[in-house]
Amino acid sequence: MKHNIKQYIILALMLVGNTVAQATEKTYMLYFDGSQGKPGLLFNEQYYKLSDNKEWSYASTTVDGLTITVNYESKREGVKLMVPALYARQLGYNWALDHYDDYTLTFSSTESKYIKQIILYSTSHSYIIQQKGYSNTTLARMAVNAGSIVFRMEVTVSDTKPALNINDAQIRHQIDSRYDWTGVAIVPEIVDISFETGTSSPGTLQLVKGTDYTVSYENNDKPGKATVTVAANPGSGYTGTWSRSFDIVRPQVEVTPPTPLTVAWNGTPQALCTAGSVEGGSMLYYGRNFLFWSDVPTATNVGTYNIIYRVENDEYHNGGFSSEYAGTATITPATVHYGCLTVAANSATDVALTIGESDGTSAQNITIPTDIKVTSVTMERTFTKGKAATVMLPFDIAVSKVSGGTFYGFVGVGNSGSDREVVMHQVNQVNGTLQAHTPYLFMPSAEKMTFDLGGQTVTLKANSEHTYTVQP
Repeated sequence: MKHNIKQYIILALMLVGNTVAQATEKTYMLYFDGSQGKPGLLFNEQYYKLSDNKEWSYASTTVDGLTITVNYESKREGVKLMVPALYARQLGYNWALDHYDDYTLTFSSTESKYIKQIILYSTSHSYIIQQKGYSNTTLARMAVNAGSIVFRMEVTVSDTKPALNINDAQIRHQIDSRYDWTGVAIVPEIVDISFETGTSSPGTLQLVKGTDYTVSYENNDKPGKATVTVAANPGSGYTGTWSRSFDIVRPQVEVTPPTPLTVAWNGTPQALCTAGSVEGGSMLYYGRNFLFWSDVPTATNVGTYNIIYRVENDEYHNGGFSSEYAGTATITPATVHYGCLTVAANSATDVALTIGESDGTSAQNITIPTDIKVTSVTMERTFTKGKAATVMLPFDIAVSKVSGGTFYGFVGVGNSGSDREVVMHQVNQVNGTLQAHTPYLFMPSAEKMTFDLGGQTVTLKANSEHTYTVQP
């Protein structure tokens, strides 16, 4: 049982009202007084009894079509006598509801009247609770937090149903501040529009699109500043407009650059890079005559090639630039190894043959599948001056085109007692020819054997299987 439970609450209700001839609104002022001997409400000098509850948790009355209910529970007294220093006492008010706990005030009216506004006045000069937006409802509730010592309430009701301004509504939407331009009009959604009515059920006043309001868009079909506007429909019982702006921007292009390639010569045009890609534009490649083309660049000949590309954005994107360097592509000679023979084709008319050295311990079995016309020959073998060596070449060649020593051909083997004599003749240096796959004795006059084809070719001949022995 709380102390001072015999103290009562009186809500003195006074009509403030409009001064016009035919008033459509009335404002009721309520204040508390704990000095009376019984709970009640005074209005136009007529007494209205309140529901009596000794715990001061509930009081209710109806007057002039307006029902006011105080759902209140406190660990202290229901009505508190204020000290003279408080702001409320300066205005002539001596009593207030105890502020120790939260409490709820409920207001309802007949169907012919609509609650427009509620204002609660606190003992603090700077604290006024004001709740609007009840014009379209006959029931409203206000929750008051602990610490708010309320000494007066004003409730305004209307005989008509005044229009609510849609700009004061609660509008749920999916409008972002920025959108990427895609070529299609951007239409952010207005999810729903409602007013907080203060009622316990349903609690909100939901508006219907098309019936109560219309949504329109401006400049939403191109990059720039766009606007979505919600406007109350005439005759809907609502007024005003609400709008939000958002930006439509051209996004940057997303570029995957081309990758330069290294490929072997094959006699046909080959792609010099992988194809780059552009999301939001097109990829161009530097080509002939200082022009850019959409086709991936190709080349046939052995060499290096700079890969330069350019990005051009479409009408929906930004980020195109003049040119970018992706790197260097390479077409290498087409190299084929036949044992110690290496053929490197730089083009159809530039085929180099390199004759390498064996390990000096065994012959190498080599199969050459097709005739190959060679335009240059290099012998990597190193000779010792004056020391004869055996040489066998894989092609026919005029001896005059080979320098670095003297060639001797085998003629036969003679008898000289128990010894055998090898008979050899020097190959004619003027018009003699060295035959392919034929052993010769070579007397070097230099460390290197060199070949000068004079712009002509020699043929590396196809065979089923030949054995070439290159001595160190």
